[in-house]
Amino acid sequence: MGTMSERVGAMGGNMGIPFDDGVFDGVRKIIVGKDWDCVSYMKIEYENSDGNFETREHGTIRGGLQEFTVDYPSEYITSVGGRYEHVPRYGTVLIRSLIFKTSGGRTSPILGYTTSFGHPAGREFMLEGKNGGRLLGFHGRSGQALDAIGPHFFAVNSPLKHFNRQGGNGGSAWDDGAFDGVRRILVGLGGRFISFLRFEYAKGQRMVPHAHGKRQEVPQEFVVDYPNEHITVVEGTIDGYLTSLRFKTSKGRTSPAFGNVVGRKFVFEEKKFKLIGFSGRSGDVIDALGANFGPYPAPTPAPTQASASTKMGPLGGNKGNAFDDGIMDGVKKITVGADEYSITYIKIEYEKEGKDEIRDHGTKRGELKEFFVDYPNEYITAVGGSYKHIFNYDTTLVKSLYFTTSKGFTSPLVGEMKGTEFEFKGENGGKLVGFHGRGGYAIDAIGAHFSQAPISSPSSVIKVEAVGGKGEETFDDGSFHHVRKVSVGQGNSHISYIKFEYEKDGRRITQEHGQRTSRGTEVFEVGQNDGITSVKAYYEKLDGWKTETITHLAFKTLKGINSQPFGKTPVIVNERTKLSLLEGGKITGFHGSSSDVLHSIGAYISAFPQTMLHGKWIQVEQKGRTPGPRCSHDIAMVGNKMYAFGGELKPNFHIDRDLYFFDFKTHRWSIADPNGDVPDLPCLGVRMVAIGTTLYVFGGRDGFRNYNGFYSYDTVKRRWKLITHVNKGPAPRSFHSMAADDKNVYVFGGVSIKERVNTLHAYNIIDQKWIEFPNPGESCKARGGAGLAVVKGKIWVVYGFIGEEVEDIHFFDPVESKWTKVETRGEKPWARSVFALAVVGKYIIISGGEIEMDVKAHLGPGSLTGGAFVLDTESLVWEKLEEGHSPRGWIASTTASIDGKKGLLMYGGKAPTNGRYEDIYFYGVNSA
Repeated sequence: MGTMSERVGAMGGNMGIPFDDGVFDGVRKIIVGKDWDCVSYMKIEYENSDGNFETREHGTIRGGLQEFTVDYPSEYITSVGGRYEHVPRYGTVLIRSLIFKTSGGRTSPILGYTTSFGHPAGREFMLEGKNGGRLLGFHGRSGQALDAIGPHFFAVNSPLKHFNRQGGNGGSAWDDGAFDGVRRILVGLGGRFISFLRFEYAKGQRMVPHAHGKRQEVPQEFVVDYPNEHITVVEGTIDGYLTSLRFKTSKGRTSPAFGNVVGRKFVFEEKKFKLIGFSGRSGDVIDALGANFGPYPAPTPAPTQASASTKMGPLGGNKGNAFDDGIMDGVKKITVGADEYSITYIKIEYEKEGKDEIRDHGTKRGELKEFFVDYPNEYITAVGGSYKHIFNYDTTLVKSLYFTTSKGFTSPLVGEMKGTEFEFKGENGGKLVGFHGRGGYAIDAIGAHFSQAPISSPSSVIKVEAVGGKGEETFDDGSFHHVRKVSVGQGNSHISYIKFEYEKDGRRITQEHGQRTSRGTEVFEVGQNDGITSVKAYYEKLDGWKTETITHLAFKTLKGINSQPFGKTPVIVNERTKLSLLEGGKITGFHGSSSDVLHSIGAYISAFPQTMLHGKWIQVEQKGRTPGPRCSHDIAMVGNKMYAFGGELKPNFHIDRDLYFFDFKTHRWSIADPNGDVPDLPCLGVRMVAIGTTLYVFGGRDGFRNYNGFYSYDTVKRRWKLITHVNKGPAPRSFHSMAADDKNVYVFGGVSIKERVNTLHAYNIIDQKWIEFPNPGESCKARGGAGLAVVKGKIWVVYGFIGEEVEDIHFFDPVESKWTKVETRGEKPWARSVFALAVVGKYIIISGGEIEMDVKAHLGPGSLTGGAFVLDTESLVWEKLEEGHSPRGWIASTTASIDGKKGLLMYGGKAPTNGRYEDIYFYGVNSA
């Protein structure tokens, strides 16, 4: 859809320099300067969506200053007015005065020049946001004074959704425009194609007909019960010309298929929008068809102060007595009464601070129906229904109500679904915490308070933005219950065709996009008790194409099954190749764009409730001088200090051999005293762990591939000690993995002088001896960049790089001296290496990492991700966590306890631009 703002033309003169502040979230304060004949100066304090302020100034500061302050966001400016006139002293037209009106009904004083009697002077103007839209920014012209002024307003009702014409370029173009709705459609055939269309639109009380094409055969009709019903979906097929049409309505009705369903399919649909007009091309047949959709319904609550709840509505009539139950903890039971005319009565049993609170409204009569909620295990997430003018009472009343819960259950409808339909829904699954509205003899109007979504609440289906280029034809399959089959056709170096087989209410629905080729298709079927949880999509701008095309696709399911790779294989990651992962729950549908190839792909995702860990990402503040950006380094925690060692700024070249530490009390960095056996080499690809107050550092190399040995650093005595020379103990290596328990330092894998290895060693700090455990063999291939974790006595190896990223998981049991490979399921992350890792109880947390190696190997950035996941080592189920940092790899990480919370601490890393980060992030676990 288009932008949610409207730029209203500037009023005033045409001198001065043009300015445009753009669009912000709102306006907090306006300062106006005036001299004796005009507005000389204007300063605006805007608020961004992140809560920060930005100021813009125009004109020249002189004369007296006047200020107008708005209690934003509870109040906002809805009108900008004033006067402009030719000012002889400047020889041009200038703004004489300004005035502002707000959503709270306030009007500012006249700001600027007035006559000696206090009246404004000049030609008056008043610019207003449609339907009370708030002021988002200014534009205009200025120099020595304010020459002209115009506003940007928020478009309270979403703008129209314009679906481009689908079909050919023959015939003459036409556009019927936008009406209130559609009453009737006539469809006539001419052989294989649709040759004639007649639309009967509604405009107020009038019917406005428009006809296109050539009438040949007797038309078929589809009648809509307007205004109680609207067309919400237009489907059709194109085979050179328009071959078929089908319509769906707000009442769930579906028309017959008019014509012959052959050719490429298209769908015009936008959730909560209705059809209000068609466009197209036609001659003797209908060459192409497009559509205009408008909001349906469009209840838009005014902005409210950011808080833990959102107030929506009320919708309905304006009679009866106003009521507002306020904010409760939740709803346990609702009783609703209805007679033949309307909803007559509502009684709500709330819970607040462990006690029951009863509220009732309206008059108890008619049939009463009860709806119980298993609160707090279940809660209401949506309130819907309809309202209509009732002639017997000469007023508008609520006609019907229904309720939907967090478990996906919807109550039976109480009343009749007639009139204007509505639905209030908590954002991201937020729960209902109160009602408000109007009631007397019946329920005149109803509104709702919703809280912010609890951390554990299941989200409703969300539409994830498509990735890739912008094809000529957009498609949107919508959301279903399951994706059962994916068929993919390939071109020379791209995906040319894709077909999805969906399931909903036991029915199979097929949607196809792009163009089949002679190469045929490959098929990936999803099991009955399985579902797609992630899509890996690569795209790039290929020679001969104006926009990016999808070159490679792969799918992953809830049971941990990977599809075969579709498209360009192997993937070569270079500066032209881009990777995106569509993930975050169960995928229930797809959208995107295509032409003769697939240009972009997006998804509808139903998020799973988080059941393992609940936590929060924070970026840690750093004060003063820092060690600087780096990757391929490592960190470890001792008390409230994070120690950092090694790393690179430029690929394959070391930085220094200083040991830094960050104090979480002061948020400042320092360099540890370099006493004792200071490591010989500055190194990258190094690993470090802590046991008690001692750090243990092993391996790593400099830019010339000289390797370090095994060192310790006593953080109390502030002294280095060489434990094992580089030529003794485990073979020298870099990009290996390390972990520790209270007595042992474990070292696994890495890249030695000659090759990658898969050995597992342990150094016992009491015996002061190295031992080598049995080799895992080919089951756990030699690798670098793996995750290593000690969980309840077992040593886990997670993912890594063996020449390509892999996603296998193994653990070694030192008691049984046995390796075991495990199979995991759930929201399983894609194969990766050089990621962040931490252990919290039985859980392994990972975040970030490299998904695909760069064509330049370590010299390039590769494909990096920012996704975070947690693995339950008992159930072997993965769950996706919220993302809290930008994509990165070669990250330094450790398990840490900060402010009483245990979690994943990470510092620095490699950026997708091939730069290096120096930020610190912490995922603190609230509960496990």
